[in-house]
Amino acid sequence: MRELIALAEKENVSLSEEDINSWLAVLDGLNPNGKTSMLQDVEARRKTEVEMFAGRIIELCKFHNVPTPANVRLFEQIKEIERENPLS
Repeated sequence: MRELIALAEKENVSLSEEDINSWLAVLDGLNPNGKTSMLQDVEARRKTEVEMFAGRIIELCKFHNVPTPANVRLFEQIKEIERENPLS
């Protein structure tokens, strides 16, 4: 989330720690047995939206010279999962 805030600054979008806290409150209220749509895609061996989300963030951060180690790591891990579990 903080990588996205750093990017938002470069893109003149207003995001802050308050936004992180708001989303953490939302996440805290979710059912712990629930599954994200991306996990559901992995389990069903469907193509995920990782390129649309983390991939685009990584691309924009490279353009603005903003480091994105968390997004890169998650992107790479999900792409590896996709390679290991061919799409149905």
